[in-house]
Amino acid sequence: MKLNLNGGSLIWLRRDLRIMDNDLVKHALLKNKKLSFCFVFDYVILDNIKSSPFSILDSKSLHVDKRLGFIYLTLSEIKKKLQAFGSDLLILQGDPVEVIPKAAETVNAGCVFWSKDYEQYARKRDKRISQSLEILNIKSSQIKNQCVFEEFEVLTNEGNPYTVFTPYKKKWLAKFSDLNNPRTDYSKERLSEYVEKVDHPNKMPEIEELGFSSESKQIKLKIGSEGAKKLVEDFFKVIKHYEYSRNFPGKKGVSYLSTHFRFGTISVKKVVHSIFTKIQEFKQNGIDTEGMQSWLSELIWRDFYMQILFHFPHVETGCFKKKYDKLIWDINDDLFFAWTEGKTGYPLVDAGMRQLNETGYMHNRLRMITASFLTKDLGINWHEGEKYFANKLLDFDLSANNGGWQWAASTGCDAQPYFRIFNPTSQAKKFDPEGEFIKKYVPELSNLSSKEIHEPWKIQGLLGSGYKIEYYNRIVDHDEARRRTLDRFNAVSDN
Repeated sequence: MKLNLNGGSLIWLRRDLRIMDNDLVKHALLKNKKLSFCFVFDYVILDNIKSSPFSILDSKSLHVDKRLGFIYLTLSEIKKKLQAFGSDLLILQGDPVEVIPKAAETVNAGCVFWSKDYEQYARKRDKRISQSLEILNIKSSQIKNQCVFEEFEVLTNEGNPYTVFTPYKKKWLAKFSDLNNPRTDYSKERLSEYVEKVDHPNKMPEIEELGFSSESKQIKLKIGSEGAKKLVEDFFKVIKHYEYSRNFPGKKGVSYLSTHFRFGTISVKKVVHSIFTKIQEFKQNGIDTEGMQSWLSELIWRDFYMQILFHFPHVETGCFKKKYDKLIWDINDDLFFAWTEGKTGYPLVDAGMRQLNETGYMHNRLRMITASFLTKDLGINWHEGEKYFANKLLDFDLSANNGGWQWAASTGCDAQPYFRIFNPTSQAKKFDPEGEFIKKYVPELSNLSSKEIHEPWKIQGLLGSGYKIEYYNRIVDHDEARRRTLDRFNAVSDN
């Protein structure tokens, strides 16, 4: 079979929504000097979003999904950049297995480039697309682009995947230190020269045509590559305090970059190299690097969970530690609903869930606390919480979401034993001592003092106290729930 080596390159943007600092562009330019860009609104993925039991509809029965809004706004930005070069972003709709080969023929592509994905659906889909392209004499190339090290790059000395984070991190850091600083192999000027010119720009479909409400575009987070760069700049100004400030949801101590990493509006490899450079700069100036090191660890966790998902695909449907598939969870729709609505009677849990529902974002410590509460206090299967977060989180990433939930539920690849159970009250007193965050999202408690706000049940119902609190009673007693959780796990461990 003779491949169409004289054709141009079609770059299929997916989880790498940027045209600069994109390894797909770098590799494509090594093949030829004619570049076209496309994006596919995958109907399989869109239908999964629409069919979720947690999907929200607007007054016109259109779905509201801020992730779709983020993607849509970012694509609009990319289209404008390419149109400024005399080119355009081809927006496609449908099953990628069908539309990508057709698009490749339309632009006379000799090769289609896309970023490698590690989820089962994507891997199966991409294999079918490669086969369809081969029939058309079109080459396909999958490039590592959404992580620093992928599944076979950081292994044990025996050649096996790591299942515990700390030794993985040690090997990861050692490997990274041997890499050269990446350089951008193209500039805006060079990109402008090599992109395929078009006479008639491709029309961007209205978001409503995809079945989603314009409300989906109401996002407070900065969007696109420019937004990501600004967040990096702002965060690096305060990163030296990160190790401390990251634990307090009421403080602006985190980067807010997780969504940008998820959708690839910024290169994680470039950011990591910037971190290493910054660490050296801090050390030379006698500045503590603990905050920088702490944030770097979180980026390494991204790679770790991606390789876990690749090597142990059973985690998509079951526990990493398979014996815990035998756990007998409680089924209580009323308690689950109270948790989803932020009506548990535990102020910090409720504040975290309301933040998620309102903004599509949840502070990382609150993710641990709310997940622990669902699994350890309510005794509800972590799968239910995982699915809820998957529908609500703007930065939803299957590998990280799954890994985080299994960490909280003590069913995952964690060396810690199962008795890690967060006390929602003591966590609130420690990390929101004045109740600043709680008051923002649970305003019915705003008149309580810092001593009262974490345990409102102690003053509710007191006659003559002068308080009138319209708040929810505790749906569970933490101490009793803790004992039930230990019994639940002991029943499995003893088998």
